[in-house]
Amino acid sequence: MILLASTSPTFEKRVRQAFDGKLNGDLTRADGASPDELAGAASDDLQVVAVGPDIPMDNAIGLAKAFDAVRPDVSVLFVASATPEMFAAAMQVGVRDVIAPEADDEELRLAFDRAIASATQRQGQIPPAGSLGPTGPKGRVITVLSPKGGAGKTTIASNLAVLLASAHPGEVVLADYDLQFGDVTDALGLDPSHSIADAARAPGRLDATTIKVFLTPRQRDLFVLCAPGSPAEGEEVHPDQAGEMLQLLAAEFPYVIVDTPAGLTEHTLAAIEHSTDLVLVCDLSRSAVRSTRRVIEALDAVGFTKAQRHLVLNRAGTKVGIADAEVSATLGMRIDVGVPSTRSVPLSLNQGLPIVEAEPKSAFSRNLLGLSAKFAAIDTPSKGLLKRRAQ
Repeated sequence: MILLASTSPTFEKRVRQAFDGKLNGDLTRADGASPDELAGAASDDLQVVAVGPDIPMDNAIGLAKAFDAVRPDVSVLFVASATPEMFAAAMQVGVRDVIAPEADDEELRLAFDRAIASATQRQGQIPPAGSLGPTGPKGRVITVLSPKGGAGKTTIASNLAVLLASAHPGEVVLADYDLQFGDVTDALGLDPSHSIADAARAPGRLDATTIKVFLTPRQRDLFVLCAPGSPAEGEEVHPDQAGEMLQLLAAEFPYVIVDTPAGLTEHTLAAIEHSTDLVLVCDLSRSAVRSTRRVIEALDAVGFTKAQRHLVLNRAGTKVGIADAEVSATLGMRIDVGVPSTRSVPLSLNQGLPIVEAEPKSAFSRNLLGLSAKFAAIDTPSKGLLKRRAQ
């Protein structure tokens, strides 16, 4: 359903014309009501609010702000002549799009179609600003890192996020900070409309409301800040912006999981600086253990010692590596969780279905539950927490 905030019958006629007169009762026009009244009285099936060109910009901003507070699942459009200042103000209050008054019918229809599609995806999923803030000053920021590629960071990060979100739906964000070759979208079977690069390019200063515009929901439990579609776009994200985004997300969501590229890039260091927990992923190869030790020493040297550290031994139980006790002694850390090597992991990545959903009773899933339980109260598969989801 579409609501037009306008005093102009001509504007209503234009919108109906753009839809070839097929809207019938799916479009209504309201004028005279205050922003809070309109937002408060919005029906459950409302998807789009379009603010007409006849509405003063201060009123339009107030209306968008009211809807973002109580109905962030509704897409708000402005039909107005955009200026950089106005566009920045619109983005600050969660406006989905700004359409020029002179746009033709096709452009108008496409803008409404995008807004409807976004609302359909987000309906009942995006929580209002401030509604999820944890009792503490910020949520838990859990950064997953490893010095070498292929260690299983994305597998651990994505499955951990799914486990936490299954127990705490709507309260978990997974941020892909591998800005050149991030593949969280593949691991979770997502087709995002936005990425972290879009958030970095947003005019004005990001805030808790604006950052949520760029999240991609996965079903009804997990949100993802996706990596850019190309390495060139990744270059547009400054490390300071990466850190700021984590602060904003942690102020809104109790759990923020960060996937990172190999090594210690500037963006990874920015994530570590804002982290409450670090999950170090290491396998049983001697080179991986030595590299992980150098990472630990580097973090200690620069004073990144406040975050609680957890060690995940990936591909545990294989006969080609060194003993667990030697890993622990070399790193000076206790092994928190060992996850076994299994052919199901690459298969799940190719299918876009996390293994904790595809095979919740597997050894991999059971062991990863042990890690997730360190961050939040997690049920067990036998009690029905994780069920295989339709692809």
